[in-house]
Formats: sequence, structure tokens, C-alpha cells
Amino acid sequence: MDAQRLSDGKTVCLKHTNKDSPEVEIGQYLSSEELRHDPRNHCLPILEVLRNEDDPEHVILVMPWLRRIDSPQPASVRECVDFVQQTLEGLIFMHEHKVAHRDCAWGNIMMDGRELYPRGWHPQRRNFYPNGKAMGGGDPSRTAVGGVRYYFIDFGISSKDQDEVLGIHGQELSPELSDTVPYNPYKLDVYILGMAYQHFLIERHSGLDFLLPLIEYMTPQKPSERPSAVEAMQRWNQITQRLSFFTLSKRLYPAKAALESGVSRTLKDTSYR
Repeated sequence: MDAQRLSDGKTVCLKHTNKDSPEVEIGQYLSSEELRHDPRNHCLPILEVLRNEDDPEHVILVMPWLRRIDSPQPASVRECVDFVQQTLEGLIFMHEHKVAHRDCAWGNIMMDGRELYPRGWHPQRRNFYPNGKAMGGGDPSRTAVGGVRYYFIDFGISSKDQDEVLGIHGQELSPELSDTVPYNPYKLDVYILGMAYQHFLIERHSGLDFLLPLIEYMTPQKPSERPSAVEAMQRWNQITQRLSFFTLSKRLYPAKAALESGVSRTLKDTSYR
């Protein structure tokens, strides 16, 4: 649910949840004064926890109002590289603080869209302004506004200080999920995030084959064969060092789009440099 905060007029998100949900304790920990200003912290901060004495078993979490990461879609290779960089960085941060998300699929990653849409957007109709008027023109560019910041959301099944967990819930059907056999939640996160790159980037866009070695590295069926988040970042840094300015500047195309001529595509690519 969206709302406006009276203190500054900003649009915020309200989430009604059980007071014992991991999202409350872990979210407050990751939003603490000690951690909130770390630039590697890509966890959606909790601005306030509202309690109602008439409903003591539940609380309302007040959080920033974010936008889906596919609205608009990334438009260039550089924007995809930034997405991978930020999310790997955020995963390392969580794991350093012994937090495992356990559901970091691409549907649980959102972006701060305020730079893209300085006039805001309608909560139910993303291509409309808050006043209900339709937005005109094409999609705004992440590159043109200096990039956007990405956040992990929904810590409802997350864990802290646990090297082994049980559970079968989550958006990604990871191979080790079980209610009876304990598994490592940090290796689970690496797998889920690797599959997020597969689903959100590779399956939707052409020209991102350089991501495949990273995805393959992060997603072996056996958790013991997967890297840590730090090791995944090290592999990613090796990959990005080989990406040229020209490659980063290329436009993205739908995975099933008809081929354009080389000249036509090169001319269009220049607008994303």
C-alpha cells in the first residue's frame, strides 16, 4: 500500500506483517545507524515500524516507495553491468553481516525510480503520473540520469546467524530446498541471484553472452560447487575488465527481435554512450 509521509510529503510503502516476521528484526538491523550509510547496503530500509495496540500481533513497516526493475527495461549493456555490480555488492554486504536473503529472485529486487520519474508515478498504473495523467514520450534512460540504485526487498523468509536452514519457500525453485535436509542459505542466495541474471537479463535480451560464464559459475546444482558471493564478485571483475567502451555502449534488444543491419544498429548504439 502507498501513502504520503506527513513530515516531508514523500510517497512511502506500507506493509502489514506479523510482528515476529524475520522481516521486522532483520530489516531493522540492516536499517540501523551503523549499517544504513554503508554504500554497499542495497537492502530496502525500514523508515519506521508502526504498532497498533488494538492489533498487537502485527506491525506496519514504513519503507521507501520503489519501482519495478523492468519498468522501464534496461536499455544498454552498461545498465545491465551496473545492475549486476550493485546486486553482487549488496549480496556480499548481507553475507558479511550473516544475513541470508533466501529469496533474492529478480522479482524481489526493485529500483529507486525518482531520478527517472521526478514527478512520481501512479501506484497502480506505472505509466501514469500520480494525478492520473498519462506519461508522454518514450521510456526515460537510466544512463541519462546517472544510473539508478537497486534494492533487495522482502526479507520475510530471511535468516541471520544461521549456517544451516530448512524451508521450501521462495520464487526460485532451487535444487536444495527441503523441509527435512538442512542446507547452506548463503550458497542458496548465490544460486538464486545467478538465476535472477538468467531470467531478467539473458532470457529477455540479446547481446549479453558475456554474462553466461558468471551465471554458470554461480548456479551448479550442488551447493558445494558454488562460489561465495565474494568469489562471484571476483569472477565478475575479471569479466568486466574485458568489456570495451564500445561493448558497454551497445543498446539492448529483445532476445527474439528481428536482426537489424549492422549500420542501423551502430547508429542507434551511439545514443547510449
